Amino acid sequence: MESENKQNQPETPDELKEKGNQAVRQERYSEAVLHYSFAIKLSPNDPILYSNRSFAFLKLKQLYYANEDAEKAIQLKPDWAKAHFRKAEVHLAAANYDVSLLSYGRALQLQPNESILNAAKHCASLSTKQAYYESRVPWVGAGIGLVLGVIIVVSDQLTKTPALKHPILMLLLIVALAGICYGIARLYRYYTKLQTRGLLDPPIDILESFKKTTSDDVEGNNVDSTPNRNRYSKAQARQRFRKGLAK
Repeated sequence: MESENKQNQPETPDELKEKGNQAVRQERYSEAVLHYSFAIKLSPNDPILYSNRSFAFLKLKQLYYANEDAEKAIQLKPDWAKAHFRKAEVHLAAANYDVSLLSYGRALQLQPNESILNAAKHCASLSTKQAYYESRVPWVGAGIGLVLGVIIVVSDQLTKTPALKHPILMLLLIVALAGICYGIARLYRYYTKLQTRGLLDPPIDILESFKKTTSDDVEGNNVDSTPNRNRYSKAQARQRFRKGLAK
């Protein structure tokens, strides 16, 4: 009987949190998110639960939800270093290094720790590499365009009837290809940055239009579709009844 009563008793937030922690240790992150979510319903003001779920979302590459939980943990406990560390890790995964470094710095202020310091150094290194990469990529593209233009010009001159006979036209073609490839490289760099940071944007609600249509239908069904009829007060109705008898 006692074992049956224990089974029928609802789980506590601590028990659900421990189940979530166990799922994380076994790398079953989707299951961990479910356990933490149930625990949060029972204890919505516990910053540890949001921090743990943020970590699980991060492992699932769900950066928007991971960031939301990290922000909630900070809101509930602003002086907790681990909450700021969670936010830094999320923005690090999104290559948003400026925000990540600020969050690491705040975590270090609250709790000087070698692991946090090493994470901040790693973030700074990635930020430097990104700046170097972004400054070099367009010029690499221009170089590729330059080489491609030279190859085209040389190949054209080796034919019996070259299309490019004037040196200025040859030069213009080479410069044009270099400029085009430079622009393509810049666009590619911009696209990759947006694509990575876009992981922090809220997901698109594909059911939004469906919900709106359904709600409109429900509202429309509540409207009386019967044709308008003449409505009379009780006095008017009695008067019409008497007229009918008199006839």
